[in-house]
This record gives sequence, structure tokens and C-alpha cells, in this order.
Amino acid sequence: MTASRTILVTGAFGNLGQMVLAELKQRGHRVLAMDLDNPGNRQLANTLKPLYDELAWGDLRTVDFKPLLQGCIAVIHLAAVLPPVTERAPELAYDINVKATLRLIADIEERINKPLLVYPSSVTVFGMPEPSTRLMQAGDAVAPSDNYTRHKVEVEQQLAASNIPWSVLRVGVSVDSRTLGADLQMIRKLFQVAPDNPLEYVHPCDVATAMANAINNPRAVGKVLLLGGGGDCRVTQHQFLSAAINALGIELPRDMLGHERYYTSWMDTAEAQDILQFQHHRFADYQQDMRQRLRWVRLLTAPLAPLVLWIMRRLLK
Repeated sequence: MTASRTILVTGAFGNLGQMVLAELKQRGHRVLAMDLDNPGNRQLANTLKPLYDELAWGDLRTVDFKPLLQGCIAVIHLAAVLPPVTERAPELAYDINVKATLRLIADIEERINKPLLVYPSSVTVFGMPEPSTRLMQAGDAVAPSDNYTRHKVEVEQQLAASNIPWSVLRVGVSVDSRTLGADLQMIRKLFQVAPDNPLEYVHPCDVATAMANAINNPRAVGKVLLLGGGGDCRVTQHQFLSAAINALGIELPRDMLGHERYYTSWMDTAEAQDILQFQHHRFADYQQDMRQRLRWVRLLTAPLAPLVLWIMRRLLK
């Protein structure tokens, strides 16, 4: 393998990062994995050794990107602070999400052979959806509404003003059965959303495919592309939350959800699909994955459905 195929992946040992590593290795790239040094990541690094060629530990706030960029043709910059931590620790989140990313951009600008920066943004930058079934377009105005979306928009704007090659991928709701965990505060927030709020699902495997397909792809450079699963993945908040609840053998009553709007939308993904060819999974795949993952738990919860729902109503108050 030669350094001319090296891809730097930050946040390499997160759920999406692991899929990106696997996708890149399958295509024969030389992969430089970077993440924060902690016991959990150390364990993952040992387990995932076949998926990367070189490993760099570092805190984004202090890491020197320059030596990591040597010989790289692309950087997939996954490392970030996500909600609700972005709201609980705004200074920390800004340092990691914005300041560190702007430093990375500046270091790429200094290179003669500038690697492509693949930057995962979010559909949430559009703000609250219109009360209609209109599909959001990549060129629609953004309306950041919290620290997380403000961070994304600021970086997007800095990329557009830079002289480096970049691809911004605004990702829809992307979870799978590995990402079941959420704290009670976040769960309560999700259940406060109106049942008919639009939401476009995209499987993390498909996101990883899109990121890999952006590399060595001139059509993806300088583009803001919307990553959603397409028509079969345009669902509502009630349908989305029901995927996990139904997997427990329980029907989720619509009245358990609230009346608030949430900053997810349905998207026009035609251009992204044409350029990146990534839509291989459907929402039904996620539902089946959840049923398989929770099949043993379902044996306990299904017969106790009324009790489980009563407990949920108490916890969600």
C-alpha cells in the first residue's frame, strides 16, 4: 500500500467511524485512524486492528494535524461533540466542533496537495420544518437553533470561504440497533415532539458508503449534499419511535407523544444519490434490525405491555 491512498478518519472508533473504517479498508485505502485516548477507545482500537493501518491518539483541541496530513488524499472528519453535551458544555463543544475544525482547515490550506475534507453536517441546520410534506433542498436557507446547529453552520461557511476541496454531507436521522442508549433527558425530549413531525432516516452503513464515495469523486467537491434514505425512509416521529417500542412487542400510543416541532425534515436526496450512490437500506431494515436485537427482551416485555406503558408514561412526565 502507498501513502497516496491514505485517508485520515477522526473520531474513528465511534459507531459511524467504525463503519467508515470498514468501508475504506474494503476499497483498499490506507487508513489512518485518529481518536481520543481513553480506555474504551483503547479496547476498540485493539478489536478493530484489521480495519486501519496506522493509529494516532489525540485531543482535537491540542493535536497537531500537520504530520497527520502527510500523504493524505482525504480527511473524513467525524470527531465532534453531539447534543445534549453541546448545550450542557458550550465552551468545550465550541472548542472541539468549531475551533479545532477551523485549525484543520487552515492546516490543509497550507499544503501543496490539499486533501479533500469530507465534513458531516446535519439536516437539523434547516431548523423547524414547515407544516407540510415539502422536501428540503440543499440550497434552502439554514436556520440554526442551538449550539450544535450553529457549530455546523459556522464550519460550513468557513469551508465555503476556504481554498480547500471539501464536501459537506448533511445527514438525516442515522441510528441503528447499536445506538439504543440515550439519557432520560434526551428520551423525554424526543417524546415531546409531535407524532406527525417529519423525519428522514438514513442507515449509518449508507452514510459510510456516501463518505467513501465522495473520495476521488470530482462531482462531490464543493457540494452540499443531503444524505437521507429516500422515499422509503421518510417517516414521522411516531413511526420512528415505534421502531424500538414495537420491537419490544408493544404498540406505542400516539398520545404518548407531545405537540412540539423538532428540527428534522424530509429531504430531496436525488442529487446526493446521483453523485454518491449510497441508498442501499430502508427504514424497514432498521425496524427488522431492532426486532432482531431485542428479540430476547421482547419475551419479557410483550406480556407486560400495559405495565411497561404505565412506567413509560411516569418516566416521561
